[in-house]
Amino acid sequence: MRNAKELLKMDFPQLDEFVVAKVKKIMPFGAILDLEEYGHAEGFAHISEISSGWIRNIREHLKEGQVVVGKIIVSDSVKKQIDVSLKRVSQGEKKRKIEEWQNSKRAQKLLQRALEKAGKTLKQVEGEIKELEQEFGSLYGIFEALSAKTAPTAKVSKTLLAALQEVAEKEIKQKEFTNRRILKITCYLPDGLERVKKIISGIGPMGAKVHYVGAPSYYVEAKAGDAKVLDKTMQKIEGYLAENCTGDSFEWSFAGEAQ
Repeated sequence: MRNAKELLKMDFPQLDEFVVAKVKKIMPFGAILDLEEYGHAEGFAHISEISSGWIRNIREHLKEGQVVVGKIIVSDSVKKQIDVSLKRVSQGEKKRKIEEWQNSKRAQKLLQRALEKAGKTLKQVEGEIKELEQEFGSLYGIFEALSAKTAPTAKVSKTLLAALQEVAEKEIKQKEFTNRRILKITCYLPDGLERVKKIISGIGPMGAKVHYVGAPSYYVEAKAGDAKVLDKTMQKIEGYLAENCTGDSFEWSFAGEAQ
């Protein structure tokens, strides 16, 4: 009977896809890789695709059991051929893929815990889990969404949903993005100070905290669980300032993130 640990990708990897693999065997002309995400299918990395530089001894670059990130350069499901390149992966791509892989493994453990709470087997709820995966993008995405109290549109039994929700809220901490800026604002009119105070008071309702640093500087900080939402908040504040700090009587800046 399948369990949550077996909820892995069982199809064939796609061309140009990034994969996490374990070095299974090293040979003089390349290395055989174990693709855990695809049912432990074997991939091959030719020595010319391991490093951008000249390789004298392949074992100076790879060790058996080492976890690597590769890019699929040949994927033939008919011939069962999977060729992988290690040198065509940037550090940023490697970091993102490793994080995705770690989240996937963690999600499998969380799902197993939720199944135990619900008194269900994976076979009994596999269809529901797949629908949730399609809705939220991945198994880990399910727990992230439920942790943020996002109600799924997919049809899921109350027992399963309650168990998933309980595990998600306990184990997944919500990401919080922060943007901090220094606002410098001066008004040269006789009632300039009152005008500045009025403008500053309008920033709070837009989702940011404002702290007085010392004339003419103010510390503006906004937080959100979504980076795009945070960017929109800061853009809204900047637009508000541009609209209200007009004319030669105002001098202001809101550029750059405060450290």
